[in-house]
Amino acid sequence: MKYNHQLQSQWDKNVVLIFMTLFLLLTACQTIGAATEEPVLKEEGPIRIGVSVALTGRRSGGGTAAKEGYEVWVDMINEDGGLLGRPIELIVMDNGSEQETVVTDYEKLITEDKVDLVVGTQSSFLVIPSSEVAEKYGYAYVEPAGGAPEVFDRGLKNLFFAQPARSSRQADPFVLYLLNLPPEQRPQTFAVVSNDDSFPLSVMERLTGLLIDAGMNQVSEIVYPEGTTDFVDIASEMANIDPDLILGGGQLDDSIRQIMAYQAAGYQPRFAYFTSGPSLPEPFRNGVGAATEGVFSSVSWFPDANEYQNSEFVRKYIEKFGGSLGDIPEDAANAFTAGQVLQQAIENTNSIDNAVLMEELHKGTYNTVVGPLSFDSVGAPQGSYMLLQWQGETFVIVGPGDRAELDPLTPPKPKW
Repeated sequence: MKYNHQLQSQWDKNVVLIFMTLFLLLTACQTIGAATEEPVLKEEGPIRIGVSVALTGRRSGGGTAAKEGYEVWVDMINEDGGLLGRPIELIVMDNGSEQETVVTDYEKLITEDKVDLVVGTQSSFLVIPSSEVAEKYGYAYVEPAGGAPEVFDRGLKNLFFAQPARSSRQADPFVLYLLNLPPEQRPQTFAVVSNDDSFPLSVMERLTGLLIDAGMNQVSEIVYPEGTTDFVDIASEMANIDPDLILGGGQLDDSIRQIMAYQAAGYQPRFAYFTSGPSLPEPFRNGVGAATEGVFSSVSWFPDANEYQNSEFVRKYIEKFGGSLGDIPEDAANAFTAGQVLQQAIENTNSIDNAVLMEELHKGTYNTVVGPLSFDSVGAPQGSYMLLQWQGETFVIVGPGDRAELDPLTPPKPKW
């Protein structure tokens, strides 16, 4: 057979082309592989979590405490190796206690800073507008201190309130205490003095209804504007009416100024209950001194409670910020609780995808420093607050009965 050199030459060329094609394919695969590795490397960076709290303005007491609670939570996670193996970077903004600012802050955190997650601010006044920003962008919003009815009435699916019960039920243990007193010791008359804010108003509305149903007589209701600092006229009216029970709704500064005005006006109630203020032990005691004696309030958290990670939280808070057990504000513990809930949802799903987390948060139960928490369809928790009373220089649990450390002081309340 005659050897065909032309055919052999064409065969050699084809072999070379095949090998060159294979080489180019292998090179392309390596390039694509290298390109697809970039997101994996990116995921090894920090998980960035944004929050806006009130570090200035009239809500700065609770806002500063919330910031501290979040910082303790972040420190504990990072010291333990991070979350999903990644450190947490907390980005904090100051909303100045203003609704417009808190909206701007969360818009910036989500759209410009492009944080992976957010956690909630404090107080229903700030939670309501900021949670709607988070909802607009599909972000889960676990929040520590904003449980007024309006928070849940909107039907948001991204919001989760990290306290034992709706805020409107805060005073329920106080009502139980009053109803368990002998009839002759119960107050016969009561007055409401509240800030025009959705949180205290919701507590006062429910509390008023329960007391009236129990046969007590409401003799006055005063709702004062946001930012009020002068309570002289209100105190004078209370002195003239002289109700057995004074119910104060507001923030820390409101509670302190009310009590000082009542002292100056000579009004001495037999019972005193405040929604906020007494639960910030150090500033409240510094503000009114021995006038704290006998004052009631309700709290979601207490430093001696035997709950999940509570002793670790207390130890770390004191290590980081100083002070003693009585100096740890409830708002700090509530922010830590919000962090605990978010952390467990992430670990349960092995994800920081907000849609995945929202689905998990609606069905899970989470161990926290305020006890086990679960949420209904609108993010409201089920459970009960604790009733506390100032006795001497300490704020002690006096109810409900199964959680009480001491009995309440026998009425009437000691003088301011």
